[in-house]
Amino acid sequence: DVNGENILHHEMFLLKNTGSEDEHTVVFTVNILDPLPPSYFIRVISDRWLHSEAVLPISFNKMILPAKFYPPTELLDLQPLPISVLGESALVKLYNFNEFNPIQTQTFHHLFKTDKNCLLCAPSGSGKSACAEFAIMRMLVNDPQGKCVYIAPKEETALHTYKDWSARFGSILRSGQVVQLTGEVAPDLKLIGEAKIIVCTAKQWDVISRRWRQRRAVQAVTLFIADDLHFLGGNVGPVMEVIISRMRFISTQKQQKQESQLRMIGLSASLANAREVGEWMGVSSKGLFNFSPKVRPIPLEIYFHAFDQSNFASRLMAMGK
Repeated sequence: DVNGENILHHEMFLLKNTGSEDEHTVVFTVNILDPLPPSYFIRVISDRWLHSEAVLPISFNKMILPAKFYPPTELLDLQPLPISVLGESALVKLYNFNEFNPIQTQTFHHLFKTDKNCLLCAPSGSGKSACAEFAIMRMLVNDPQGKCVYIAPKEETALHTYKDWSARFGSILRSGQVVQLTGEVAPDLKLIGEAKIIVCTAKQWDVISRRWRQRRAVQAVTLFIADDLHFLGGNVGPVMEVIISRMRFISTQKQQKQESQLRMIGLSASLANAREVGEWMGVSSKGLFNFSPKVRPIPLEIYFHAFDQSNFASRLMAMGK
């Protein structure tokens, strides 16, 4: 650091005689402390030759840092809500537990009592699927003509969700009202026309919704749920961006024509830029819940162990031990 007291990063670099005259690049990452120090120092020292060292100062005087991310949503110490708050006995029977967890309790009012957009970011195992079900149950109770579309980036996630909702919501809906898309346009449009809850992957919905102006079944959607938004930076990210932007545009068009509202719900693991994602989806500050990864219902301890063996085979052996 600037005071020469703390070593922020160290690693071994093997320089062989055959490459002594070639240019080498070493890439590493260090934390930038707050408040911003005036400079850091990079010191290269030989472990074989005395007085063979070099020092390179890195000045931060002209560094422009990105804006700081907003702090995560505080998990309030609320009295857990009993499942009887759902009101309808048919809805209460969908659950085999007696009360909702803290995250579900804190988001219940916004999801079940309002029609506003929402972005919920919480660690895995926090019960985000149940939170999405709050919005589905509100649609079923208040909008007889409503349709819900649930998208997931992976086929496995969509299949698991379909099996769960088909067994549970299928008990209170007619046959054929909980469906999973097949990827074939004509059969899928028929399924959407008759269904209340549609489960599909991002790529399947992209194909269906491209010609949304000519497809009344797509225009009839009143609830859109996008799961696993933390995969926006992955391979399926561009497809998810396209369909979420498209559904946002459809929502804006329906508002201008004073038609039925299209509500958008986003589910994700904890995000650093949750506010930016929420603004993109049309979520107000009151509808943004970005909980810290530390608020897992089941605590998770993470340990980092470093291996300084420069040889790949030796490093693998050390990791195996």
